[in-house]
Amino acid sequence: MSPSTGTSSSSLSTLWQKLGSLRFTLLLFFILTFGCVLGTLFPQGVGERQLLSQFSPSTVKWITTLQLHDLYHSLWFQALLGLLSLNLIVCTLQRLPKTVALLQHREEFLDPRKLSKFSLSCTLRVPSGLPHARQAVEQVVRSKVGPLNQLHAPQDSFAFVVERGRWTRYMVYVVHLSVLIIFFGALLGSLFGFKGMMNVAEGETNNRVFLSRGHRQVVLPFQVRCDDFHVSYYDTGAPEEFRSDLVILEDGREVLRRSIRVNDPLTYKGVTFYQASYGAILKEAKVQFTDKESGETITLDLAFREPVPFADSGRMMELVDFAEDLSGFGKAVAVVTYREGEQPKGSWILVERPDFHGNRVDRYAVKVLDLNQAHYTGLQVKRDPGVVIVITGFILLLAGLLTTFYTQHRKIFIWAQATNPGTTLILAARSSKKSLAFEREFQHLCERIREHLTNPRKES
Repeated sequence: MSPSTGTSSSSLSTLWQKLGSLRFTLLLFFILTFGCVLGTLFPQGVGERQLLSQFSPSTVKWITTLQLHDLYHSLWFQALLGLLSLNLIVCTLQRLPKTVALLQHREEFLDPRKLSKFSLSCTLRVPSGLPHARQAVEQVVRSKVGPLNQLHAPQDSFAFVVERGRWTRYMVYVVHLSVLIIFFGALLGSLFGFKGMMNVAEGETNNRVFLSRGHRQVVLPFQVRCDDFHVSYYDTGAPEEFRSDLVILEDGREVLRRSIRVNDPLTYKGVTFYQASYGAILKEAKVQFTDKESGETITLDLAFREPVPFADSGRMMELVDFAEDLSGFGKAVAVVTYREGEQPKGSWILVERPDFHGNRVDRYAVKVLDLNQAHYTGLQVKRDPGVVIVITGFILLLAGLLTTFYTQHRKIFIWAQATNPGTTLILAARSSKKSLAFEREFQHLCERIREHLTNPRKES
């Protein structure tokens, strides 16, 4: 083998050991925890404009560069989760074979000198003969602990081992697996899930969800129609309840009909719709235009965002925006006029103040005669394909942690040899974790065996 090959193998071995080290685990946990703290300090899923309203431009630059406003979808945070997953996998691969080898080992012989050196051990010298001592030990241990496994021993002696909770040593790997399952579910939701808003007007359909991050939209494989929207109010005028009567359509065919309210969402094909907001939209307006110079009056029915020819002038008129309350002046519509090749001219027209001097577009005084409005329901739309996986991993994690902390792998060794007179018994115990309760249980077992052998008529 060449020196370069040996150096490469040594480097890979060192990297393998570091990837599975506890120090690396703690470092990753510290960085992820620090990242989660940042995620609570900075608003998540907001745009740069909202950030500028709260922070200085230089701070916003750092926030957007490090993706702190969308931390849990950032590449560096996902990379850290990937490294922690790799660390858990390597740690498991390094330690699992040793655990399996340890649990596959079975004692065939017991050395009484080693048993007497256990931290939990006791020596009993009883006047009973070996057969009676064996019968008593089997009876007491089987009733108090469990079945005994007989080991090889000389003719004038006997040896047993009692084992409980062997499987608990594997529970730490169940915890590792559950964490990996949680990470996988979180990553799945991050890559293939979304969260956004959808506005659906009464009597209309929509299948486009505008995401709260990235200025993107998702087109759903089905359509949502709002048949009716209803809002009830308290006596104070505050909204009491919002209700949207929704219909799910596939290929124009109705497949589901359901009313949703706040905290009572609708879920279809993994996509959940929450009642989030409501409002009014403008469908059409009857608008009067009066020429300031000639006094000529023209009345048009303008559909929202649909250009209409303005008499024979070669110009177009269009309603381009609508506000329920424009700076405290009430309802207003934005009207523009333009001719091909020219910049549009327009203004906000106050609906409830027809004589306002600013209600002008070009040389025309403008008055809104009638509005045709419709309500819309604001739906928060969410899809997270990893949520079931995360919940499964969390349940598995709880089971693993509870089992790890409240159970233990325990072994009790019993060796006896005939002496003159009577029998000498040595009992020793070992557990995967120190436990005062197990120490008391072992001492109680020794006392019960002593009582049974010194006073056989006493109940054990």
